Amino acid sequence: MGLKESAYNRALTKIINSFDSPETRSLKINPSKSYLILFEGTENDNRLKIQKFSQNLKGFGKTVKLLSYIDSKGELMDFGMAVYNNKSVNWYEFPKKHILQLLESESFDVLFNLNIEDKKHLHALACKANAAFKLSLPTKYPHNFTLVLDTKEKENIDKIIQEINSCLDKIADN
Repeated sequence: MGLKESAYNRALTKIINSFDSPETRSLKINPSKSYLILFEGTENDNRLKIQKFSQNLKGFGKTVKLLSYIDSKGELMDFGMAVYNNKSVNWYEFPKKHILQLLESESFDVLFNLNIEDKKHLHALACKANAAFKLSLPTKYPHNFTLVLDTKEKENIDKIIQEINSCLDKIADN
């Protein structure tokens, strides 16, 4: 393991260890009202699909926050959501302090980590987020997720959203 990977894993382990284990956290079915969706939003098509999914949740009276990574070093446009780019990621691909602080002040009932490319910084943010229930796509990194949604279509955001909606339909009366 190289220095870069070792530094990332130490920082990530520190975050994971600061939370209760997934086994000790619980979520009562139905009362979940606040959602955080983390995702890679460089592609406009994916960004629009996530925004549509967010609007659907809001239609059921849910509060939804979006945090998107845009693969860019330049100035960011206003995408109607919180965004960050490569300027906010350090040399070992860990989010810088100001991005981590975006998540420190809020708690969420549910986190959706739609990190289709398994980006280290998005993964670290998902681990840092204070959420009672954390749903994520499969990852090769240590984590504190409650549920890992393993779908054959890991890079197809439509299929992923369809799977999530199917899960939500089974566990809650939206």
